[in-house]
Amino acid sequence: MKNYLFKLSVIAGILCGIYVFIYSYIPIKLLWMTFVALPIYFGSGAKREEFPHYVVSAIVGVVWGFIYLKLIGLLAGTGLGISVTMLLVVGVVTLIMCAIHLCVTNNTWANKLPMMFGAVACMFSQNGQAAGSILLTLVGGLILALAIVELTNLTEKARSEQ
Repeated sequence: MKNYLFKLSVIAGILCGIYVFIYSYIPIKLLWMTFVALPIYFGSGAKREEFPHYVVSAIVGVVWGFIYLKLIGLLAGTGLGISVTMLLVVGVVTLIMCAIHLCVTNNTWANKLPMMFGAVACMFSQNGQAAGSILLTLVGGLILALAIVELTNLTEKARSEQ
């Protein structure tokens, strides 16, 4: 196990370094969001068969981010204090979001609540701006996590066949 984890560490370092180097040449400047998605997916084992679930959940999370921000803006516009606005919107929308994705869509591709909350946090950080860039960067983090695990597994398989 330690040998596998050491290989994973080496591969993670190499692939993260290459990713950051390439990312520095694109016009999107949200690199840190890669490292929101990567640990969410990586921490769950970065299973290849669940990859589409995480991508769809990131998309859904961006949509939920718009919903949170729009409702906060609408309620704040009524003159209600920001603390009460946040209490109501975040409380109610979180309840609805969790109920839908834990109870209704739990057997669909839109079932990875941690990824949705990661996307919502990224949307909050940019005040709902640059949703496309946010989504691309989150998906980049998911791809990076998958590549780390898949490449490590490939090297383990090659070693076991020798």
